[in-house]
Amino acid sequence: MSVSKAIDLMGTGDTIEDAISEAIDRATGTLQAVTAFEVGTISGVLVDGRFKFEVRMHVWFTLLERMHG
Repeated sequence: MSVSKAIDLMGTGDTIEDAISEAIDRATGTLQAVTAFEVGTISGVLVDGRFKFEVRMHVWFTLLERMHG
């Protein structure tokens, strides 16, 4: 049996795909067993006169089992 947990993340990029990729890349750099994601909202910001996309998303990962005793 496995147990999953979700965390909320926000990624920023020049495209929606770049924003999602940034968030997933950061998550997989610090979490093991990332299994799924769901984009909740897509918005944008202006940075130095350029549009950047922001995605707020849930990322699921499987909790690792530990042996006791």
